[in-house]
Amino acid sequence: MENATVVSTTFPTTVTPTTKETYAPDVILAICYLIIGILGITGNGIVIIVFLSNRKVFRSITNLLILNQAIMDFVVSIIFLLDRFGPSLYTLVLNVTVAELFCRLWDSEYLLWAFYIASTQNLVMVSLERYFATCHPVIHRNYFTIRGARLGIIGIWLFGLIYQSYWIFVHSFNFESQLCFPSWSNATLQAFMGTFIFSMEYLIPLLVMTFSYVNIILMLKKRGQGKSGSVFQRAKRNVTITLCLVFISYVICWTPTEFGYLFFNWGRPYDFEGTFHFSATVLVLCNMCTAPFIYTFKYEQFQNHLKRMFLGRCLGVNRIDVNTVSAGAEPRDQTLNPSSELNKQTATTA
Repeated sequence: MENATVVSTTFPTTVTPTTKETYAPDVILAICYLIIGILGITGNGIVIIVFLSNRKVFRSITNLLILNQAIMDFVVSIIFLLDRFGPSLYTLVLNVTVAELFCRLWDSEYLLWAFYIASTQNLVMVSLERYFATCHPVIHRNYFTIRGARLGIIGIWLFGLIYQSYWIFVHSFNFESQLCFPSWSNATLQAFMGTFIFSMEYLIPLLVMTFSYVNIILMLKKRGQGKSGSVFQRAKRNVTITLCLVFISYVICWTPTEFGYLFFNWGRPYDFEGTFHFSATVLVLCNMCTAPFIYTFKYEQFQNHLKRMFLGRCLGVNRIDVNTVSAGAEPRDQTLNPSSELNKQTATTA
């Protein structure tokens, strides 16, 4: 919906297109876009480097999903910058068919939103993995595997591309005006799709993640009463709190734009050049680069290896205490197993 302006009290089945010159963000907004895009590439790039350089440490299912999240946000950041600041190719395309394909596949922001959706689904998978690891450890240990996580990741990427494909068919290109814009065949279809999109992209993921993290927090609180906690308990608590913060960031960043788009599809007036739309857009973009900062300030396992890789020579941190690293390195199923810990202690004593 980027190349469009709607301020209407009637049900808008077709978005009135405007040129990029009339809709282009002002200097401040352009600077915000550039900063967010660069932070997204840099921050997520660092996360990817740290994780891939320490594969043996970040070998758990949770860390595999966190790595996938960073890769998705990294790709989205690149696509976003290319879309916002890349040159328009319409002037170079003389064939109507090629221009139509370019409009539907690129200028419609299909890829951008497809990976946004995939990123959301990955957050849902992370929350469910943490839920079963914490609240149903036996099920997690028996059914959650690295191979299954990898297949799930492939499925997430494919889901985003397939689900968002409807956006390709909604868009069309006007060769004379050189504009690409969405249009719906009728108001009823737009209202239905608007509700469906809101449910799939926001409401259902929100409910699933809220259910997961509320139960996780209650379980950790119950287990932590009167106990100092083992190394793995503290590590699991730390990664869970980190992911809770990522979830809260998602809610803050996505709520305004999702409700705005829902009301627009229901026929409410919406100004695509107004302050609310610009603010909501910036919030959505911020979601691309917030996770690396959360990992840096909260995820102890990531902090340790980030320091060792990037700050070791400058600050003289040439090694990390083995016990500190071990505290961050969680077992494969990321689940506490008191009996196994007792066996280890007995063996050590013996």
